Amino acid sequence: MRNGVRLYGSVGFDDCFRRHYRALCYFATRYLKDAMDAEDVVQDIFMKLLEVRREFEDEESVVRFLYVATRNACLNRVKLEGIHAAVLEKVTPEEEPRENEFFARVVRAEVYREIMAAVEELPRECGRVFRLAYLEGLSNEEVAEQLGLSVNTVKVQKNRAKTQLRERLKGLYPLLFLFFNGL
Repeated sequence: MRNGVRLYGSVGFDDCFRRHYRALCYFATRYLKDAMDAEDVVQDIFMKLLEVRREFEDEESVVRFLYVATRNACLNRVKLEGIHAAVLEKVTPEEEPRENEFFARVVRAEVYREIMAAVEELPRECGRVFRLAYLEGLSNEEVAEQLGLSVNTVKVQKNRAKTQLRERLKGLYPLLFLFFNGL
């Protein structure tokens, strides 16, 4: 291992970080409603993971640890900073969040991770167009201007990206339906 920390099997900290960081940030944002705060929480969780230097049985154990630790850190942050009073009314120190709600948030974050992994596998130009159009919400004209392409090229690249993502993510269709319809 480059940094000498082995989490499970031969998988090290760096691989685990790259694989789960964005999904955990998305997951934390569902609690905190602020992307910067969510990134802070997730970075703190990974620092704690480094500090404990614990070896896990398998990936599932690491993932469970990361999600539970992230959820708890988010709830602590909400409580300590007095943010989102409505959330605090529902979640008291004596009462754990409903298991189904926690599970739904984990599923959303994992679906998001799969989608982002598929986006990363798109051809370079296709991926750039997709990110700008769908993740940053730019219009075809704005994407064309920013990348120095014609609007028609942007449309072709967007369609190519959607076709490739549809094929890559076809096994996730049931979860995507739930993801986009309020799981």
